[in-house]
Amino acid sequence: MDLDEITKLAQNERVRRLLVSVLTRAGDGLDLNRLLDQLQQGGLQQQVQSWIDNGPNREITDAQIRDALGAANLDRAADDAGLAPKQAAGTLAEVLPQLVDRASPSGALPDATTLEEAFNQLLLGDARGDNP
Repeated sequence: MDLDEITKLAQNERVRRLLVSVLTRAGDGLDLNRLLDQLQQGGLQQQVQSWIDNGPNREITDAQIRDALGAANLDRAADDAGLAPKQAAGTLAEVLPQLVDRASPSGALPDATTLEEAFNQLLLGDARGDNP
């Protein structure tokens, strides 16, 4: 999946709502670091690190996403997006590795402000009037 495919997928209203929901679940603003911490604490340390590091990305399954995020959190995010929980987990398992990989081209995540601005543009639309 290349950046154009990620952008097209993020333009899908349900996918966008799903990503916004999981990225904002624990606080204010879009926070990828918080989400990645949650995934790592859920047993996906090696997978998450592979997405950040240069090199191939380790895949994850929808079951691993459900376990790491917690069924209740995933169910709420799926509900926010109008998706079935299994479909939401599968979408996250497909999109998150590529999204994190694209956000960390130098093998490290950018600072939180830069990252939040990039996600706001990708997921929420431009502040000049695009509709999310």
